[in-house]
Amino acid sequence: MNMFKKAILTTIAGTALLSGAANAALVEVEVSNLFDAGGLALTPVWLGFHDGSFDSFDAGTTASASLQALAEGGDVSGIVSDFSVSNASGQQGVLTAPAGFAGAPVFEPGESATSATFNINSTDSGYFSFLSMLIPTNDAFIGNDNAMAYSLFDINDNFVGLDILILGNNVWDSGTELNTGYGSPFLAGANAQPRQDENSVVGQHSGLTVLAGGLSIFGGNTPAGYSIDAAAADFTARGFEVARITVNQVPVPASAGLFAMGIFALAGFKRRKNSIKI
Repeated sequence: MNMFKKAILTTIAGTALLSGAANAALVEVEVSNLFDAGGLALTPVWLGFHDGSFDSFDAGTTASASLQALAEGGDVSGIVSDFSVSNASGQQGVLTAPAGFAGAPVFEPGESATSATFNINSTDSGYFSFLSMLIPTNDAFIGNDNAMAYSLFDINDNFVGLDILILGNNVWDSGTELNTGYGSPFLAGANAQPRQDENSVVGQHSGLTVLAGGLSIFGGNTPAGYSIDAAAADFTARGFEVARITVNQVPVPASAGLFAMGIFALAGFKRRKNSIKI
């Protein structure tokens, strides 16, 4: 096979690859904690790209063991396992905050971080879900159930991206632990008494007012060296902004541009060869 024919075949194969990737996108996720200083922190955020079928929880139903572990202690291992079983072709990751204090890469008030890239497509990974615990709380978390999975592609398979603003009325209570303050991670003195089962269902969180005889979260001290301020942490205030999550497409690598230039150069070479061959 001469060099020209080989180049033609290479170009055809490359063009096929590019056209086959029309419903795909290389993306990254940015998470920002929007609490002011003295507010709540977010545990490392679980991110999942799936086919729309993954269901981590449903409002009004009992939380799974995996959701309970996340909502009460920020433990994502159960969710990671559940996702791996139900969405083998999907993609997932856990985003931490590098600026978090030593030993706990949580998102403190005002902190942001960007994920590694995910190569997604509209068939296997065109929907987005997330989960993270708010600390210090007993079992407050943010996330979206299956009924609210976010689509990343339009009906024509074009990537559209996401900009999710999470407000205070979007904060969930897993219904698994009584809101006594005791047992709340990230809160000094919370281990003085054991946690207590609530035996309820997932629902909208009513706020950080603890039960009578409980340990107050407002005014409590954190391992990060600051105290929880009521004004900064009370997410029940109207229009309160808790977090922002964006999913954006990463610019095409320069190598792809060079490949396209190679196609045009090859076309020019063919024209020149044809003009010589008279």
